[in-house]
Amino acid sequence: MKRLSIACALGLFCAGAGAEMPAAAGTTVTAPAQPARLGRLFYSEEERSRLEDRRNATVAAQDIPRTVGDLKLDGVVTRSSGRSTWFINGTAADADALSRLPGRAEHGGLQLQGADGRTLRLKPGERAAISEGGHASAEGPVIDIRPGRSR
Repeated sequence: MKRLSIACALGLFCAGAGAEMPAAAGTTVTAPAQPARLGRLFYSEEERSRLEDRRNATVAAQDIPRTVGDLKLDGVVTRSSGRSTWFINGTAADADALSRLPGRAEHGGLQLQGADGRTLRLKPGERAAISEGGHASAEGPVIDIRPGRSR
């Protein structure tokens, strides 16, 4: 019984490859080379044609902003003299290095221009993806508290 179930499992495994498999006691059966395609079962003809058109359409390169790199704010150390050292992507950065970033330092965090036009504030431990245009989008959970109207 165990040999039969192993043979059945092996037959199912090899069936998609078009291989010959033992059927019973010395006879062989050739499996079809291509399994039957099911297609898109739950769409109307019009919806299927729209899906095919969208699938085959080319996407312009300028429509997709490329991600240039990741930016992770690891932390900030402020000395008693007032000078700060920022740790970005695991390396120390002073004020000169910070000025070359697409953002600015503010209150222990880093303000970046978001892809949606809003400001993205990174706190230590958070990261963002920077696109070619210098816009940032949050990677992972970001807590963004914005001042609102008091109740």
